[in-house]
Amino acid sequence: MMPAPRAILAAGLATLALAVAVAAPAMAVVAVVADVLILIAIVVDGRRAAAVALTATRRWPPLLVQGAPSRVEVHLSAPAGVVMVAREALHPGLAARPLRQRLVGAAPDEVAWEYELVPRRRGAHTVGPLTVRVLGPWGFAWSQRDLIGEEVRRVYPQTRWQGRVGRLLALAHRRELGRAPLRLRGTGTEPYALRDYQPGDPPTRIQWKASARRGRLIAREDTWERGMRLVILLDCARAMTSIESGRSKLDHALAAALALARVALSRGDRVTIVAFSDRIERILRSHSGSRAAAEAYAALYDLEARPSEPAYDLAVETVAAVEPRRATVVLLTSVVDIAAAELLRTSLVRLARKHRPILVNLEDPDLVRLALGIPERTEEAFAKVSSLEMLLANRRLGRRLQRAGIAVAVAAADQLAWRTLESYLSASRPRRATAQKGLQSEGQTPSSGTTGPVA
Repeated sequence: MMPAPRAILAAGLATLALAVAVAAPAMAVVAVVADVLILIAIVVDGRRAAAVALTATRRWPPLLVQGAPSRVEVHLSAPAGVVMVAREALHPGLAARPLRQRLVGAAPDEVAWEYELVPRRRGAHTVGPLTVRVLGPWGFAWSQRDLIGEEVRRVYPQTRWQGRVGRLLALAHRRELGRAPLRLRGTGTEPYALRDYQPGDPPTRIQWKASARRGRLIAREDTWERGMRLVILLDCARAMTSIESGRSKLDHALAAALALARVALSRGDRVTIVAFSDRIERILRSHSGSRAAAEAYAALYDLEARPSEPAYDLAVETVAAVEPRRATVVLLTSVVDIAAAELLRTSLVRLARKHRPILVNLEDPDLVRLALGIPERTEEAFAKVSSLEMLLANRRLGRRLQRAGIAVAVAAADQLAWRTLESYLSASRPRRATAQKGLQSEGQTPSSGTTGPVA
């Protein structure tokens, strides 16, 4: 129970009466009586406001997505003419500040309050209670109560893609449903069956041991490789905490990793996602299936970056533990430290002895902005030199990794998902097709933004 503006105004008038009592002592009695009456009115009005019957329901959208507008509906049932002020105590990850709305009861109909919510951060966020203040019939007091208790809402990373990424994910979805089978040309690389040798078959297909056992030439029938192995290493360390336009680097990297997982799962690949910082944060194994992608979203939606250095060596050791056979390993990170770059290089070179690593480096917008900007002060000049030194070190790192046979791609945040998918699909092509494509494109200048040294 708390006084309303009308009660405060009445108390102010009573205070003026006390000031007049200096000249007219009789006014002091009037002021005291007025104060008592105001106090009684506040108590009675507050109790009458507390006795008003109120009910409320809140309707959330089916899915809350980071950065995507959503409509939330609050319905209150109150007697006609009752004045209310509703307050939503939302988590900072959902809204920048609490929301308030003045409503008037309209029984027997419900009063609807709709507001737009744009979630700011991924994860599980606690929504505070819906608090409603009811104004008493005399307008002297407010009565406050909570109508809806606390609840936890999940905010998922952005999953809707436009352009090339959206078309590729749509094709992956249709192929998963069996409506758009992939058309593969040429010979496969995985043994499928044995059959009698036919004139015209390449001699390289002859299985000599089987031919010796059966006394006639036996050839091997090949098919396209299925069930390839993909490991996605997702950096959740200090460099991924920086925020640009409301989204952190980890938000962009996680969205790219989930898009890559959807495409790989639609191809029948076995996908393992390892999130790491200075420790292993999470390990998720997914196999092809109708719910594999949804399970990946549910398991990784609340990943948070830690203010610590990335343990690339630990991530490489984890790959060896979770995937004993040769696999394609895609590392999503952002290199902004020379010392971390050297650790990254040695770890990837060691990983390349058994697996096929791909480095996808997310450009740091602040680093690029400092490097390209014109300094106006001494501090800005030192910052420009440092950023240029870091960019040069990244380019040297990219060249050294490429000489070691490691694919390297660099991308800005808005191109990260496409560059990741492009690098993975290029690496998963058969070697013969890749070699032919390389011969055809020899002498041509690659387009900017494709695989190349880390920038």
